[in-house]
Amino acid sequence: MNKLQHQVSPYLLQHQHNPVHWQPWGPEALEQAKAEDKLILVSIGYAACHWCHVMEKECFESQEVADLMNKYFINIKVDREERPDIDMIYMDAIQQMGISGGWPLNVFLMPSQKPFYGGTYFPKAKWMNILSSVQNAFAEHRQELEASAEGFANAIADSASIFQMIDLDNQPSMIPRCLQVITGNMDPVFGGMNKAPKFPLPSLLLFLESIPSPLGQQSQAFQASDLQLSKMAQGGIFDQLSGGFSRYSVDSEWFAPHFEKMLYDNGQLLEVYAAAYQRSNNPLYKEVIYQTIHFLKTELRAENGLYYASLDADSEGMEGWFYTWPFDEINALIPSLDNPDFYRNYSIVPNGNWEDGRNILFKNKPILNEQYSEELDVLNLVRAKRIRPETDTKQILAWNAYVLSGLIACSHVLKSVSIRQDAVDLAEAMKKHLIVSDYYCLHQASFAGSPIGGFLDDYSAAGLAFLRLYLLTFDRAYFDLANHIIEKATYIFESKEEQLALFNYASNENQELIADKIEFTDSVCPSSNSMMCEALLWIGLIDTNVNATLRAKQMLETVLSKAQTNPAYFTNWLRIYSQWVENPKAMLKFNVELLDDSGMMDQLNSTSLTLLPVDNLPNSKNYLLCIGNHCLAPIETWEELNQQMKEII
Repeated sequence: MNKLQHQVSPYLLQHQHNPVHWQPWGPEALEQAKAEDKLILVSIGYAACHWCHVMEKECFESQEVADLMNKYFINIKVDREERPDIDMIYMDAIQQMGISGGWPLNVFLMPSQKPFYGGTYFPKAKWMNILSSVQNAFAEHRQELEASAEGFANAIADSASIFQMIDLDNQPSMIPRCLQVITGNMDPVFGGMNKAPKFPLPSLLLFLESIPSPLGQQSQAFQASDLQLSKMAQGGIFDQLSGGFSRYSVDSEWFAPHFEKMLYDNGQLLEVYAAAYQRSNNPLYKEVIYQTIHFLKTELRAENGLYYASLDADSEGMEGWFYTWPFDEINALIPSLDNPDFYRNYSIVPNGNWEDGRNILFKNKPILNEQYSEELDVLNLVRAKRIRPETDTKQILAWNAYVLSGLIACSHVLKSVSIRQDAVDLAEAMKKHLIVSDYYCLHQASFAGSPIGGFLDDYSAAGLAFLRLYLLTFDRAYFDLANHIIEKATYIFESKEEQLALFNYASNENQELIADKIEFTDSVCPSSNSMMCEALLWIGLIDTNVNATLRAKQMLETVLSKAQTNPAYFTNWLRIYSQWVENPKAMLKFNVELLDDSGMMDQLNSTSLTLLPVDNLPNSKNYLLCIGNHCLAPIETWEELNQQMKEII
C-alpha cells in the first residue's frame, strides 16, 4: 500500500518500507481524500533531519501507529527540499496557530488541503493520542474544524496589504541604525546571534562585510564578523579534518554541532569567508576556504558535475558518530604523552568533551590546521574507514547556484585559476542538467514522474550566479543566459496583485496550492525576492535596462520599511540597499577592446573596482568611473584613471 517506492527523494525512499500507507503529494492522494472524505496528514521532513529519523523509528515503523493512521487519514510524505512551496505554506500555518515550527512538520488538513492543527516531533504515546483526538474532533465537531481551517488558510495568504511603501529617493540614512540593532544583538564573546542554537546566517555576515571601511570599523561590524568567523573556524561546527560546516551549533560557543552538512550553508559561507579574507588577509579564513572547497569536491560533487544536497547527521544509528572520537582511539594513533600540544589545542580529553565519552575536535585558539597536518591526516585516514553518513543525492538548482557564487568570489579574491575552472565547470553542469528549453529551470536534476519546475529561489539564485560569472570571465554568453532566466522569472512568478512589486515563490505554471506565498525575509538562505532584486539591478546596469532598474527599486521600496523594523531578518535586502543606494561601490566601465590587452586587464583586475566592459563609451574614451548614479568625465589613459581613483576612493 505504501506508494513511495518509485520516488527519487532519499527522504521519501527512507519511508518506503514503513507500514504507514504513505503517498507522495499529488493529484491522486488529494483526490482520494475528497472522494473518501478523509482528513489528510502531511508529514514533512528531509533526509539529513535527525528528529525525522527518531519519529520514524518510534512512530512510523510501528504497526500499531500505522493501523491508526491508515484507518483514519490519507497520509502524505513530503521532502521539504523537493517541495519547499508546500513546506512554506504549512510551516506558516503552524506558526499562525502559535506553535513553534521545525522538522519533522506534521500537519492535519481538511480534505480541501486547508490546515487546522499540527506540530513537529511527537513521541509515540503522544502521537497516538493526537491521532485519536483529531479524528474524534473531525467526526463530532466538523463545522468548527472547517471554520478553523478556513481562517488559517486566509491568514497565510500573502498580499500587498502587509507592506508599507517608502520613497527611496527621500530616504534618510538607515544603515548605521540597522547595524546598531544587529550588532547589539550579537554575542560579544563567541560571535553570532546572542542565543542558542546558533546558525551561521551567511546573509547577515555578508551584510557586515559589505559595509564601507570607516563605517565598518566605527559600527563594530567588522569586529562582529571577525569574531563569529574565527570562532566558527575553531569550533566543532567546522570539520577540522576534511572541511565543511555543519548546519548549526546546539550551544552558544560553536562547539557541538547538529552534524548534518548542507550544501546551501557551505556554498554561501565560501562567499562570506572570501569577503572577510579580502578585507583582513587573515590566513585562517583562507584555510577555511580551501578546506571547504575540498569538502564540496570530494564529498558532495556528483559525476555529472553538480553537487548533492547534504550529508546526514547520523551514522550507525547515532548522531555525530562519524565525526567524534573516543580518547583511547586517538591515543592509540597519536600518543598523548608525545603530542601534548595537539591534544591541548584540539580540546581532546580522556573522559571526552562531548557525549558518551567522545571528543569533538575543537580548537581553543585560532591556529591553522596546517600546523598539525600530519596528525589530522592520520585521523582522517582512519575516519575514512568508518561507515559514512548517508548522502542526500538531490541536485537542487538554487543550492548549486550558491556554490557557484561562492566559487566565483573565492576565485576573484584568491586569484585562483583552478577555482575559476571549478566555477565554470559547475556553471556548464547547471546549464546542461537544470536549464532546459526556453530557459525553463528545473528545481532538481532527477524526479519521479513529471519534472519539478524551479521555484523563485532557483531562478533568482541561478540568474544572479551567472551574472557574477559574467563579471568574472566577461563571457557575454553568461550574461545573456542570466538575462533570459530573470526575464522568464518576471513572467511566471508575477503576483496576481498588480500593485505588488514582489514575486510569488511558486510559479503560476505549477499545480495550484491553497495560498500564494511571497518569500521576502532572509534566514539561513537569502530570500528569493532579494536575489531577484539584485539580479534586476545588475541587468539594469549592464544592459542599460531601465525597466529592470525601476522594478528593483520598487522591490526595495516595498520591503525596506519592514527591514528597518526588524533588520536581522532582512540582511540581504540591507546589503543590496547599502551597496546600490546608500553606500554604492565604485564601478569602472571600460572599452571592450581592452579585453584583448592582457597587460591592461591585469592592471584593471588589481583594483578593487567592479569592472564592466562596454562598447559605447562617450567620445570613444577607454574608461568611465562611476559611483552609484554619478559618473566622472570619461577618460583615455591609465594615468588619468589612477588620478580619478585617488580623488574619490
